Amino acid sequence: MVTKKELTPEEAAAAGPEAVSPTATTTEAPADAVAADTTHAAVAVADEVAVRHIIRTHLLLAAGSAVIPVVLLDDAVLAGVQLNLLRELAKHYGVDFRGDIGKAAIGTLLATVAPATLGGSLLGSFAFRHTLKAIPLVGPVLGLLTQPAFNAAFTYALGKVFAQHFASGGTFLTFDPAKVTDFFKEKFNEVRGKSAQAAAAAA
Repeated sequence: MVTKKELTPEEAAAAGPEAVSPTATTTEAPADAVAADTTHAAVAVADEVAVRHIIRTHLLLAAGSAVIPVVLLDDAVLAGVQLNLLRELAKHYGVDFRGDIGKAAIGTLLATVAPATLGGSLLGSFAFRHTLKAIPLVGPVLGLLTQPAFNAAFTYALGKVFAQHFASGGTFLTFDPAKVTDFFKEKFNEVRGKSAQAAAAAA
């Protein structure tokens, strides 16, 4: 039986790539694939951690805005927090920020959960809520009991919806609230009625 002669390094270099044993490439390929998979997984984990941190930070700020005793200032702060959430998520995913579209999306999504959450009651009306909040002692106490949890749940769901949209290649220009309503309600209900700290832990 004739055996194949092993080439010296000098002979292999002179003979060219075709003379190199295929065994070498087959042993190196799996290692490269494992390294690539490991790197990809690490990047995905880091990305998820960063997104969760952005959402967690903003939902806590949103909950905190509910205790501001000045009428209308609380809503202005909340709107600023939620717009900044969208701005930070857009920056993370390399998407151009559009404040006008962001404001419209927030308003549309709010309309999908506010009536059901507040039961369509008088308490849910904008004017009544702010009139009541202006009453010393009663208003601030009511705000502390109800509004922080709602703000946190809404901001949590808002962040989850836009994170998913941007991660799938979407932009503000392609965002359609009607297509994400079910997912938004699902995320909102995940933490609905829970404390801001519990919502933050779920983010």
